[in-house]
Amino acid sequence: MRCLKTSIVFFLIALPLIGIRAQYDEDWLDREIQTKQRLLQDRRALAKLAASTNAADYDIGYYGFDLHVNVDSQTIAGSVTIRGKSRIDSLNLVELDLASGLNVHAVTGQAVSYQHGNNILQIRLPEALSTGEGFEFTIDYSGSPLTGGFQGFSFGSYNGSPIVSTLSQPYYAYGWFPCKDRPNDKADSVDITLTVPANLEAVANGTLKKVENNSDGTRTYFWQERYPIATYLISLAISEYTSWQDTYVSQDSSLTMPVMYWIYKDMPSPYTTDLALTPSMISFFSSIWGEYPFIKEKYGQAQFSWGGGMEHQTCASMGSFNEMLICHELAHQWWGDMVTCANWKNIWLNEGFARYAEALWREHIDGKTGLEAYMQILNRPQSWQNSSVYITDTTRVSAIFNRIVYDKGAWILHMLRKIAGKENFRAIFLAYRERHSMGAADTEDFQRVCEEVSGLDLDYFFSEWVYGLGQPHYQVSWHRVPASDEHWTVSVRIQQIQTTATYFSMPIELYLQTETGDTIITVWNSRRLQDHEFQINSKPLELIIDPDNYILKSVAYSTVDPDLVTNPTEFELSGAYPNPFNGSTHFRLYLPHDILGQLRVYNLAGQQVALIGDGRFRSGYRTYQWSPTTQASGIYFIRLESDDQFLERKVLYLK
Repeated sequence: MRCLKTSIVFFLIALPLIGIRAQYDEDWLDREIQTKQRLLQDRRALAKLAASTNAADYDIGYYGFDLHVNVDSQTIAGSVTIRGKSRIDSLNLVELDLASGLNVHAVTGQAVSYQHGNNILQIRLPEALSTGEGFEFTIDYSGSPLTGGFQGFSFGSYNGSPIVSTLSQPYYAYGWFPCKDRPNDKADSVDITLTVPANLEAVANGTLKKVENNSDGTRTYFWQERYPIATYLISLAISEYTSWQDTYVSQDSSLTMPVMYWIYKDMPSPYTTDLALTPSMISFFSSIWGEYPFIKEKYGQAQFSWGGGMEHQTCASMGSFNEMLICHELAHQWWGDMVTCANWKNIWLNEGFARYAEALWREHIDGKTGLEAYMQILNRPQSWQNSSVYITDTTRVSAIFNRIVYDKGAWILHMLRKIAGKENFRAIFLAYRERHSMGAADTEDFQRVCEEVSGLDLDYFFSEWVYGLGQPHYQVSWHRVPASDEHWTVSVRIQQIQTTATYFSMPIELYLQTETGDTIITVWNSRRLQDHEFQINSKPLELIIDPDNYILKSVAYSTVDPDLVTNPTEFELSGAYPNPFNGSTHFRLYLPHDILGQLRVYNLAGQQVALIGDGRFRSGYRTYQWSPTTQASGIYFIRLESDDQFLERKVLYLK
């Protein structure tokens, strides 16, 4: 149930001096999104694939690959053995997804006939199967897999060395092997046997059982995956790799696991520094989410030819290597691989979770300041498509993979952490794992776990934040009146002035700086306009809503003085507070009339380092905030510049 009562907490804020790493490389995310968007260009193929087979009538439990990869002709040849079970009575036909450009030569085993066309392989069973009865057949095939920037299989090169790699998400596993190409269908196990030229190394999911040198100048790699795996997470990566490994020790110290790396031969970039963080990242995420899900196999990272990364189970494929990309793809081993979104409408359960993992890692390394700074980087609605986090149209190019499912998805978790409480938030993920481990889940499943663990009715939260549009834009005004010698009455008006149809219901903390200390008051805000009034024991000096930035929002503060409730008569830029500071600093601007100008921050060299406001500044009284993320410690100048005004204040930033 929603908590309607107002709670008051008194505390003094002390800002620790914590160094924050500033090198937040966002290029990898854009490259990853662009890669995955290109994989969705063929709308008609996607729409047809989503409903063309009888995939709901059976489950696949096993894939056994025996593939020869011909780098020169850019073809594959071999077989895939499939075992499955009927989910219905009287199953007499199994329809698999397989690109029409691949040639099927034979289907042996429990098959009396087959037909291949329109990207569907139909296999007629010798007799109808009842629910739970199994089937097995082997498909011999060859040809050119769907390749290039728009499909899921790639032949390329680096410095003359061949590169072969796959990226099957979301619907392109069918481009290189016969399968049930749905994210919610997981095979219990997979064998991947790959024969490649002897100078190349073949990497795949699971554990490498053996390598055989053949007399024809080829080499065969035998990989085994013994954890359930979604179809799109089956992968291969082949090249002349430089490889090495670290070791991860399980949380209870009973097991060790190889942490493996494959990068292109003679790759000049010094990736080893960031890659060396991997074991400690595994340890951190295991400490908060439970043990690494595939502890009996490995965690690997293999370089491939696409941008960004792809969370292939037990072995992420990486277009490059930097700290946040490594962190993101690793987190997917829990959220995406161990628990997979049931369909692409729920992709935020994969990408939003992994995105928030980056912020949790920053908090682990840099403390609260690191968390707040990283979340503010992700508050960029101007970069998002105008849609909900829950994707309603999974055939539209760019709809599935857009910054909104990454960034806003992370913010949803950040807000949930505040609403449920840190301990409940941690328990939610452990319960979510316990219930859906090695399976698939949708948003309703996640909401159900959140409500059971927290004891809260969160229907309003998921309805507005996951299924709704936009974010709140709060307009806040307040004034103070002495009620007696020792008490002050404070009145606060909060308006939601966003243009979307959604009004957001949220508990909002109001931070009041007073003459004798600082006060936090929590109010429930759920309407377009709400007034709140309360008494405190000391004169309030400043009001800030959501001081810890737990709400995805934008804020415009009062245009009038809290005492006079009128416009100011002189131009004034107040001193910043706190000052010195290491996270955020605030300052007030008094304007007797509208002006055109810029509110900027400069360093000692006179170089602009931040633009806080540009354009028309309305008359009145407003509070602004500066939260540096990449600047070094030092003295800075906040300036209001216009044709007839120049106001300046000095601040000291300490990391």
